[in-house]
Amino acid sequence: MGPRPAQGAHDHAFLDPENRVARGAGILSAEINGEVVALDVGRGACYGLDPIGARIWSLIEQPIALRAVWDVLLNAYEIDAETCRRDVAALFSDLSAEGLITVQRAARSPAL
Repeated sequence: MGPRPAQGAHDHAFLDPENRVARGAGILSAEINGEVVALDVGRGACYGLDPIGARIWSLIEQPIALRAVWDVLLNAYEIDAETCRRDVAALFSDLSAEGLITVQRAARSPAL
């Protein structure tokens, strides 16, 4: 199964470190003074990202595991792991609600 839109804020997809996140297909974006504006022309959804959000946007140009996003941010900024995970999950939930990203859930082996 390929990437699919997440189901919103109550979906725990953005807390599983092995899930992969990527920009949605057909999403346009532009960097302006260190910030990013992302646009889904078909839906008319537009979202502005501050410099940290712009860094995250650059990371998800191709599908990337949440763990890798967290690791980059934890190494680049003075932030504790719990706050990082929570803030990234909130951002991804918002971007998902706007149709700007997709999430691919990690494959899980059935319990024995």
